[in-house]
Amino acid sequence: MRSDADTKFFPSLGPLFSLTLVGLLLLSALIYYRAVKIQRFLEPALAISEPRMKFNQDIKDLLSREFSPKEMKGIKFRAGTITVDESLIFERSHSQARPAVPVVLKKLSRVFAAALDNPEIRENISLIQITARFPLTKDMILNRQARFEVQDSATLILNSIFSAEPRLETSYPRFFSATAIPTLAPPKDGRVIIEFRIIPTERLHIEVLERLERYAY
Repeated sequence: MRSDADTKFFPSLGPLFSLTLVGLLLLSALIYYRAVKIQRFLEPALAISEPRMKFNQDIKDLLSREFSPKEMKGIKFRAGTITVDESLIFERSHSQARPAVPVVLKKLSRVFAAALDNPEIRENISLIQITARFPLTKDMILNRQARFEVQDSATLILNSIFSAEPRLETSYPRFFSATAIPTLAPPKDGRVIIEFRIIPTERLHIEVLERLERYAY
């Protein structure tokens, strides 16, 4: 039989069980409330990112079909932009850029052709812009000369792509442009940065808005 001292320091299990149960219920309610708040944030965020993620994944899949993992070391794809190491496109000889055998351009031309041949991917592409970036200096004359030279390089790359895959020029010429863009930060290795920017159409943005519409109420 329990003594009064035992009862004082060891109360009956009934109240303890009730308090524990109430605590668990409150904790569960708190976790549920936070989960609902997180879900309300994640669903619109997913709705925004999903169309773009799918579009980028489609381009990644096309790249992986043409380029091996070893070849992809000189090629980066992020945020709709394919960046190619200049050494894969040009050889430097006598201070002039001369096109090497542009295997990388042949493969890229097939990637672009496959993307544009696919209606679902094509309707999300507004422009494939070949961009050659060059560093600005304080000398305006040198800047002007650099712009002309880099513009010629960008145009040469575009012509090489058209030569490698003539269908791109005959069927999809409006999807391509070549331009030289100045940058304030000089490249670390002194090379011109070559980018293939896949600019999305308004349809991709409209799809995002359509997905967000149900969260506006």
